[in-house]
Amino acid sequence: MASGDVDNFLTHLSGKRARDEEENRKKMTIILDTITSMIAIVIAWYNENYLVKVPSRDWDEERQCRLNCLYNGKEVDCIEQLRVSKNAFKSLCTILYEICGLARTRNVSIEESIAIFLKILAHNLKFRVIGFDYYRSKETISRQFNGVLRAMMRLSQEYLKLHTTRKTLNRDPFIGD
Repeated sequence: MASGDVDNFLTHLSGKRARDEEENRKKMTIILDTITSMIAIVIAWYNENYLVKVPSRDWDEERQCRLNCLYNGKEVDCIEQLRVSKNAFKSLCTILYEICGLARTRNVSIEESIAIFLKILAHNLKFRVIGFDYYRSKETISRQFNGVLRAMMRLSQEYLKLHTTRKTLNRDPFIGD
């Protein structure tokens, strides 16, 4: 019987050892989870209180300020940048809006569209350069430029009267008399 008792005792010890190891694993998991949570809380607190936050730029405000300086600022600035006086610029905006049907879009005003158009023509700039100056994409610059161009073409039909020339019906212009 002594050998059976020893076997039972060893089985009991190995079972107890397995239970103790499982219990230790659970305790270690709880301890590691607690430490991880504490580290995350300390990092969040440090980030909130001590890291310097750089304010984000408000592109719309900067763009509006720049445009305001352009067509409400000094006369010289408007002439240098757009090659027209402030009064001529405002008159052009009014004419393109009322007569030619140029409309503002959700994000771009009529004045900004015309300023973009005039600056491209006045300085022979690429859409990429104007996009950087006005904080707009090349696609937006292209759409606005083409919209103002179409309005200017409608305006030219209204203001420019071309002389008609007489054409002879049976005469080929490339063959001499």
